[in-house]
Amino acid sequence: METYKCRCHCGKIRATFRREKNAPLTLWDCNCSDCSMRRNVHFMIPSSDFCLGCSGKFEDETILYQWGPMTAVRRFCRTCGILPFYIPRSNPDGYGITFACIDWGTDGPLKTKIRYYDGVNWEKSHAATGIAKETAQN
Repeated sequence: METYKCRCHCGKIRATFRREKNAPLTLWDCNCSDCSMRRNVHFMIPSSDFCLGCSGKFEDETILYQWGPMTAVRRFCRTCGILPFYIPRSNPDGYGITFACIDWGTDGPLKTKIRYYDGVNWEKSHAATGIAKETAQN
């Protein structure tokens, strides 16, 4: 397992996550009203592979935004407004990591494939894509 860093633009909101270096990485391009407006191309990791590392108290450094069924937990940086990671509705047992917020180190980004997630028709897409398996602990 390799450890990678992600952060917001100003660096106040930081985290690390672990994943296999050579494992395929599936990026999700969702068309729900939130992801499409932010162009949030992201991938999923289990919560056990995620470690928060902020400069201050996370709740004080961020602004909580929830909508719809209030399941997803999105905490945007209070200073720069960036959302480097969140707890998604589709994977409440894990984190969605914003691809553009990652420091991949000297090796550069991992090999990726992009899959489409129809967030407008959420229930249908959740069942059809198998996205929940991405954070399931074996």
